[in-house]
Amino acid sequence: MNTIKIEFEVPEALTGYVDINDPEYQKKVRELMLYELIKEGKISFGKAAEILETDKLSLITSLGKLDIPYFDYDIEEVKRDADNASKVMEG
Repeated sequence: MNTIKIEFEVPEALTGYVDINDPEYQKKVRELMLYELIKEGKISFGKAAEILETDKLSLITSLGKLDIPYFDYDIEEVKRDADNASKVMEG
């Protein structure tokens, strides 16, 4: 996949906490950038995984390790979805 280099400014105090040259750290930054696009509804988890050249399950697992949930529902939404699924299965 073609890439471009993006530069952005961060507070100097962060430099003592991160190694910006660490490939694993860079991967986390890319995942977080894509997660923001997912939250905004601009891309799907599948498209984000494709961009990262990984599979969807691996992306979901990586984000989970960062305490980012795959499902972003409150309990009422889950109940409504379950009710709707039951109605579809019955009808």
